[in-house]
Amino acid sequence: MANGITRFFKAIWYTLTGRAHEQADRLMENPEAVRGAYEDIIKDKQGNIQRYKQAIGQLIALVEQKKGSLKKLTDEIDKLEQMKAGAIAKAKSTAAELQQAGTPDEEIKQNPDYVRCVTSYNDFHSTLEEKNARVTELEDDIERAQGDIESHKLQITGLHKDLDKIKTEQSEAVADLITAKEQEDIADMLSGISMDGTSAELSRMREIREKAKGRSKVAQELAGTDSRAEEEEFLAAARSTAATDEFDSLIFGAQQTDTPAQTEEAKDETKSESELPL
Repeated sequence: MANGITRFFKAIWYTLTGRAHEQADRLMENPEAVRGAYEDIIKDKQGNIQRYKQAIGQLIALVEQKKGSLKKLTDEIDKLEQMKAGAIAKAKSTAAELQQAGTPDEEIKQNPDYVRCVTSYNDFHSTLEEKNARVTELEDDIERAQGDIESHKLQITGLHKDLDKIKTEQSEAVADLITAKEQEDIADMLSGISMDGTSAELSRMREIREKAKGRSKVAQELAGTDSRAEEEEFLAAARSTAATDEFDSLIFGAQQTDTPAQTEEAKDETKSESELPL
């Protein structure tokens, strides 16, 4: 039972999210929506690049700080080397004076001035070892950091190129959507799927015309106007024939208009006259 309820609510959730995604996809077909989406992506990319640059700047500052520490250590090492050399020189001078005075070597080694020189030399030597180790560590850190900085600079260059590509892609995507929408509208209009105001008005006027012609035909049939029109046609033809005969009579003479009976009578009279004796 619980599993069935869970599946039911999951189905509702998938349906709602599916419709939401479908609606979002339809909205994203709008060129301005696509332009805005690309603007958001570009802003995010620019923000990431800016933060990346800040991180590289901090790394460069750290390298510069280490370089300063390295220079300071180098100066200290140089000073310690000089002090170490001075301790040796002082010990040699003290030993030489004591030897000239006839002091045995064992007593010279116990002499406070000689012991101080030896102690200072050992301190300088120990400190130099520590500082030299620190110098080596700093030099390695600086070299590694400089390599990282150069690598990051190359990545920054790549990010800028990607950003330029996205800007170009934005223009192309908007242009493609506008072109596709225009082509779709034209195709719909040509195929009759979509009809503009002019086409709709023209179709309406044609429909009205056909309906009017149909009503007129029905009315004529019901009123008998077709038979009357036929009678009028025959009468007009008869009047035209009579007028033509009258015109021919005026031009060619009465014989052209005589009837067949009259013509036969005239022939008989002519024949009779020709048969009379001379």
